[in-house]
Amino acid sequence: MKKLAVIFLALVLCLSFAACDKDDKAGNTGDENGNNSNNAVERTQEYLNEGKNIITGYKTGDVTLGQYVGLTYNPMDVSVSDEEIEENFANYLNSYKSKVEQDEVMDGDYVDIDFVGLRDGVAFENGSGSKSDLLIGSNTFINDLEQGIIGHKKGEEFDVPCTFPENYHNADLAGVDVVFQVKLKNIYRYVIPEGTDEFVSEKTSGKYPTVEAYKEYIRSTLRADKEANAESEKLYEVVQKLIANTTYNIDMEPEIERGVASLKAYNDAALSIYGMDSVGYYQTYLGMTEEQYMEMLRAQAELSVRYEFARSAIAEAERFQVTDEEIEELATAQMKQYAYASIDDFYAKLKELYGVEGKVYMEEQIKLNKASDLVMDNAVPEKTE
Repeated sequence: MKKLAVIFLALVLCLSFAACDKDDKAGNTGDENGNNSNNAVERTQEYLNEGKNIITGYKTGDVTLGQYVGLTYNPMDVSVSDEEIEENFANYLNSYKSKVEQDEVMDGDYVDIDFVGLRDGVAFENGSGSKSDLLIGSNTFINDLEQGIIGHKKGEEFDVPCTFPENYHNADLAGVDVVFQVKLKNIYRYVIPEGTDEFVSEKTSGKYPTVEAYKEYIRSTLRADKEANAESEKLYEVVQKLIANTTYNIDMEPEIERGVASLKAYNDAALSIYGMDSVGYYQTYLGMTEEQYMEMLRAQAELSVRYEFARSAIAEAERFQVTDEEIEELATAQMKQYAYASIDDFYAKLKELYGVEGKVYMEEQIKLNKASDLVMDNAVPEKTE
């Protein structure tokens, strides 16, 4: 499960804030078997009684911190080349291509055909069918057949004598003479519009009045994407090093298993609107076995849980202070993200789900965020030669 960087921020939020979902679907963290049960209040009270962090379950002495300031990472190049811009602009123009019908097939035209392949007058296996959007000259079919279509007109039915290449992948047909009966149903070319100022201005409703303005938009978009990806890669790399530098003095397995159950319950709830659970989704659309899916969840949960414990220890070591203004700022952002009418409503939901005052929960989350910021803001890019 190599590239977790892209999903890592969402993963941490999932385990920390899943229960803030307004409809309480994501708040069902699940038991050790993955069964949905909202036991967050009991768990939070257990943490309080045992002197643990109410969000992460960390307790003083659970870990021994190593270096966490000045961790290095390999910076990604976020520059955007002129070639990338031109390629993206060409793709933009290509999205507006139009199909123009032609009278007679020429090299480079597209055709729609029905065909039957005959060997000694008998149709041979896998030699018949239909093909749409066949580009003449693309070598999609054997060269003799594609070249034999050139010069014909729409609606014509004709025979094309062909010889399969000596190195053809089907040994039974290699070097064999055949005849294809072809019905030419359509002929066309795709015409790509010229990238003029007028075209760009029209298609963007005047937002980008010139080609140059639109290319600058492409440049800024590509750079923003690269910067976001670079930040994710940096986060992943630095967190890996932070975890490697941290000694875990307790058995982390129970917390990891709890994390797996939380992630699965969260995914199940998100996919329930489509009438399936997360195992079914990953099997159907991503081709994962259930075992592979659970291995992926475990890798994600272990990374997140170990990170949460490490930053809990950092917050404790640094003795971060939290102001009322910081609490209100985070609560307001979370209130809007989870679509609550007011901060009071958001706090009431936190109290319902965790059994602690909303401001208390926010304060602990801010301390964890400050720990993350300390680690990331002081990470050092490795020098490149």
